[in-house]
Parts: sequence; C-alpha cells; structure tokens
Amino acid sequence: MGIRKKKFKGEEFEVLDHAQVPGFKTAFHIIISVAVIYFIYIFSHVAH
Repeated sequence: MGIRKKKFKGEEFEVLDHAQVPGFKTAFHIIISVAVIYFIYIFSHVAH
C-alpha cells in the first residue's frame, strides 16, 4: 500500500494504491455458495 500520483482531466492527484490480496475473492465465493446451499437445504425441509 502506498500513495500513487494519478492524472485526471489535466490535474494531478495523490491516490492510495494497494495490491489485491490473493484468495479473498475465491474464499468469498466459496462461503456464499455454502451459505446458499445451506439455506436451500433448511428451507426445503420447512414445508414438510
């Protein structure tokens, strides 16, 4: 993480720059998938 200079419409700005942390996007998708499957399982047994 650091400060990077970026030009926008002829003006120069200082913006915070960071590198993506690998693995977070994959972990997020896995957790959401497991949660959706769990809710489908739970709510499919409510009607019986």
